[in-house]
Amino acid sequence: MNTLTKPTSLTDEIAYHLEQKIRQGEISAGQKLPSETQLRQQFSVSRNVIREALARLKSNGLIESRQGSGAFVLPAESHQHFRIIDDAKDLTALRKRYEIRLETEVAAASMAARRRTQSQLLKLQRTLDQLRDHGLTEHTEHDLQTQVAAASANNYLEGFLAYLNGREPVSPHYSWQNAPRQFIEHWQEIIDAIALGDPDLARRHYWRYLLSSAELQGIRGLQGWERTRMSGLSELYAPLCAPALASERRPRLPIPVGACDSHMHVFWPDHARSFTPHRSYTPPPASLESYLAVQKRLGISRAVIVQPSVYGTDNHVVLESLRQARRQQGEDAFRGVVVIPPNIRFEELEAMHLLGVRGVRVNLLFKSGVAVSDLRTLANKIAPLGWHLQLLADLSEFSDIESTLGALPVPVVIDHMGHIPPELGPQHPGFSSMLRLLATGKIWVKLSGAERLSGERWPYTDVRPLAESLLRTNPERLLWASDWPHTCLSGAMPDDADLLDLMEFWTDDRALQHRVLVENPAALYGFASLPDQERIL
Repeated sequence: MNTLTKPTSLTDEIAYHLEQKIRQGEISAGQKLPSETQLRQQFSVSRNVIREALARLKSNGLIESRQGSGAFVLPAESHQHFRIIDDAKDLTALRKRYEIRLETEVAAASMAARRRTQSQLLKLQRTLDQLRDHGLTEHTEHDLQTQVAAASANNYLEGFLAYLNGREPVSPHYSWQNAPRQFIEHWQEIIDAIALGDPDLARRHYWRYLLSSAELQGIRGLQGWERTRMSGLSELYAPLCAPALASERRPRLPIPVGACDSHMHVFWPDHARSFTPHRSYTPPPASLESYLAVQKRLGISRAVIVQPSVYGTDNHVVLESLRQARRQQGEDAFRGVVVIPPNIRFEELEAMHLLGVRGVRVNLLFKSGVAVSDLRTLANKIAPLGWHLQLLADLSEFSDIESTLGALPVPVVIDHMGHIPPELGPQHPGFSSMLRLLATGKIWVKLSGAERLSGERWPYTDVRPLAESLLRTNPERLLWASDWPHTCLSGAMPDDADLLDLMEFWTDDRALQHRVLVENPAALYGFASLPDQERIL
């Protein structure tokens, strides 16, 4: 009897053990494998484990099943060399696997909505009903995936998904054990869409389910961080966001006079100023008055109001908030960043400038009405005013940022450390390109969004290598920002005092902290210089 260890799963090891025997010629082409019963006795495992291992060998082109005769080894030219090696702790590998799942399983759900039989529908619903009665098991997700794949009526796709999903690390045992109600809700939506025969709806529900599953395993930002990208133009899917955390805690970090929050938002109630219908989320009200209370608690005296995507190119809330801030806090306390259409009249920009607007935002993560193709036009439009372009994008998804951003006639500010998933690390080509641009001084980068990028809780240690790489590269082009009130956040709501304290976690250099919090934003946004005595920490 063979004794097995378990580096990943018994299925994986048995499949690997038999594969090695086949590739090394110990079991030759045309030879019959031992029966399922013999293999069960040999490895002391269940029938399901043996069947999954044989399915793996079949997907790899190593064996074929002959009805009534058993499994036989195929010639070497039929063997596949493609491999997916699983390690639940390797988030980069897990991300790549989810990217494949988003393309293939979503397609299978769409096909199933067109091709499923009544018996397949009943089987899917029965499996889900059993889950309601008896709870999640480590096979539940695999069973549902297998049934959707079978309902696609595409045996090639079914075989590939059997190979892809015949592994334990993505089962509910790992990702859904603490959220069974949400698991059931997702799958009921998928089954209902398949029953309805609506392939687009089935795709969208399966898409959202996989994004939620990935986030539960610490994988953020799949497919550009846009959870609603699968929404149809006629479908309003804009989930309500949680409100900002109410806290009285002050930061432990000593806050210098003139410190600036370089990125926050104001949201009025929808009845006071309508959101754009085709948006990615629905924010709760977050008034300027509420932010001023946060600002006072943090010890910050300056801030930048940034136009959020839910208002599109309607900048009314930002401009009115700037007017209010000037009346209450003076002319040098707030600046603004807006979103504009490429054909805006220059006179409108000049009026915005008088209110304190100093930049234009291009949001490539959430629906905002502005595209990457608009960058050059917008840059030329705002260059005479000395403004900058502010870019929200996942730079791991862009291959040419140096040629695109480096040639623009205005400074470029990158939101949230490039929005790169932290498991990709500072060595990722997109992050490395950003570092090279940062080193030349052509771009600015905000040390913000750690709570968005991280799969961990504060102090978000997985984000630390990104922040430290930025600080080493060019601290004269870095800004700190809270991103209050933290809309569309999938993780735990942060305390803004904790976000300020991250500066101490990333660097204990007081002069460097002062530069990021005070001097850099003053230079970029045109705040007045402070008297020398106030510049001292």
